[in-house]
Amino acid sequence: LSFLSALCPCLGSRSRRARSEDRGRATGTVPAALTTFAAVGTSLLKRLQDHEGNRVETYRELENILQGDGGCLMSGVVNRLIAEAFSDMRAAQGVTRDTKMAASDFLVALARSHFHVVMSELQSHLKAMVKDPDEMVLLTLGKMAHSYG
Repeated sequence: LSFLSALCPCLGSRSRRARSEDRGRATGTVPAALTTFAAVGTSLLKRLQDHEGNRVETYRELENILQGDGGCLMSGVVNRLIAEAFSDMRAAQGVTRDTKMAASDFLVALARSHFHVVMSELQSHLKAMVKDPDEMVLLTLGKMAHSYG
């Protein structure tokens, strides 16, 4: 977990107490695990967007985090992660098969907590490629059917 500490200074941080401006909304604390998960997820998204580090390792880290947590990410982060994964899966050049497989595995893990968003994106890619569906899209659908069907 030391690599996560470098990515996210809030790792191990304590829960945040409710603020006075939270009036009228649920009060209490925000669990540190959710805050940490969201921050780490956002940090790993930035790493993907900036093409920093090994993309396979980044997808594996995201997948491991999703498997150990409820997957509480803001919808904007989820959408950008999905876009990055599909971009890697469908790239014609410059992306290794290992990266494509890691992106596919990440989408399957993400579907555990965001099934409809991931499935909707898979369906839109299938509709766009009716005559010649992408192998990785079909492979990801198969993995999802096996995992959640």
